[in-house]
Amino acid sequence: MNAQAEKHMSIADFEKEIEHQEDIVYGVALYFECLHVIHADKTAIVETCRKQLRNVIQKGNERAKHARQLLEDAKRDSEKVALIRRFTFAPCEGYQNPELMTQRAETLAQTYMRIFPNRSRAQDFTDEEIFQLIEEASTAFE
Repeated sequence: MNAQAEKHMSIADFEKEIEHQEDIVYGVALYFECLHVIHADKTAIVETCRKQLRNVIQKGNERAKHARQLLEDAKRDSEKVALIRRFTFAPCEGYQNPELMTQRAETLAQTYMRIFPNRSRAQDFTDEEIFQLIEEASTAFE
């Protein structure tokens, strides 16, 4: 979202943007799940990715939590709406190429929602489901 759009963001738009950011964070978690399955026999690669992506996920969750608190404050007190307009989202902050990771995360999250529409995000995946997610998402990268 560009700075001009954020300047005029409504409470409803901010709430949608929070949901979008939460989807990105979930997409990063999906990306790790995919790497974990693909590189199951390469523990060093998996561990390096786990550390890096864990930090990205943690920062994203903290940012979304902060945004949700600002949203609640703005809903209770109209004078605090300016706070949501000044808030900036930083998807995949801390990753060496945040734009690329954001694109991957968005694609994985959208694919997940399309092929597993009513599935709880807390539910574990089978390897077969991860391969299905990879296969479906790969068509979006082509």
